Amino acid sequence: MSQNWFPKGDAPAQFLAPAAIFSGRGTSGQIASILKSHLQVPAGPVLVAADDAVLDAGLLTGLLDDLREGGFDVTLTSGFGAEPSSETIDAAAAVAREASVQAVIGVGGGSVLDSSKLLALMVRNEGGSADWVGVVDPPNGVAPLILVPSTCGTGSEATRIAMVTVEGSKRASSCAKYVPSVAVLDPDLVATLPPRVVASTGMDALAHAIESVMSTNSSPWSVHHAMRAIELLVANLESAAAGDADARANCLWASHLAGQALNAGVVLGHSIAYCLAHEVPMPHGTSCALALPYCMAYNQTIDSLRSEALALTITGGASTQMWAAATSVMQMAVRLGLPVTLDEAGIPADAEGRMAQLCVREYPRPNNPEPLDEENLTELLKAMRTGDLDAAFKVTARPT
Repeated sequence: MSQNWFPKGDAPAQFLAPAAIFSGRGTSGQIASILKSHLQVPAGPVLVAADDAVLDAGLLTGLLDDLREGGFDVTLTSGFGAEPSSETIDAAAAVAREASVQAVIGVGGGSVLDSSKLLALMVRNEGGSADWVGVVDPPNGVAPLILVPSTCGTGSEATRIAMVTVEGSKRASSCAKYVPSVAVLDPDLVATLPPRVVASTGMDALAHAIESVMSTNSSPWSVHHAMRAIELLVANLESAAAGDADARANCLWASHLAGQALNAGVVLGHSIAYCLAHEVPMPHGTSCALALPYCMAYNQTIDSLRSEALALTITGGASTQMWAAATSVMQMAVRLGLPVTLDEAGIPADAEGRMAQLCVREYPRPNNPEPLDEENLTELLKAMRTGDLDAAFKVTARPT
């Protein structure tokens, strides 16, 4: 396959990534030395924002003991839930401000890592989390930040985005300073995850990778990372969900690569995913998995060479056709036990029109290669009702 489809290296681009990445089993128990050597935080009060499941499983014992033995005064906060609200984050920020924390360590899935970004901002700046939605540039920067993922899919430890629910709706806070100075990838933290969590979060990572390749803001760096992430996830995700420890470690690394690619921006699939969750609350990765094949159908009009390269990577070299790639993604979701139709997800029968309207109004994607059109999206969502990929591909098909 020709590489002429790759974004040109002389085009304007920005690629963000953590300054340092530590990986390997047990690395989450080395945070104290990382704070001292890489962030120049020698001792003092620090905040650890933790996922409840990680805490309950006893997976933070080594991290917390290491920090305390290293001379750090730890303030521990949890209870963020699957979709952290502005009120929940603001309450944690009040605790962190009272303790005058010098650094923030987030350990968990996307909700906790996103909350940790906002907390790192809020300990240095005034206001609540709802005051920091949109593209922001805090005048006092953010506190030193270390992010440690505990799922195989969020990629949040590498992105500029933090999601927060404000008055019932998901809102994004975007800040280049949210990309942490340090990310820690410890496979021990994903070794005991339930299979369904691995499946859902892994499909979220696959969505990050595939959608970022489609993004009009993609760069040589983002595409390079995304394509490798796709290869790893296609080869390992089903084994990882079945409990294979090495496959889970590979998916954790793939998730991180997809997170770095994600800084090119996701596209329509994530907008649809937010609309799905607005109708019926569900894990973010589950909604992304449901939306992804239809997003690929809607964006079939991307450059043919890019489309062929993407399809070859997704299908393991079996096809250059986007339809085959979308079918492959859908079949993987089925094998993982995830819903692939609106009916299977329990979306109300009359939801298509209002979801299309919400998608265009609240979650526009200027970087989506195909303009978001309410009428077209309504037709796409109708195809999603029963999983009709042929109908989905007809929505934006060009005359031959």
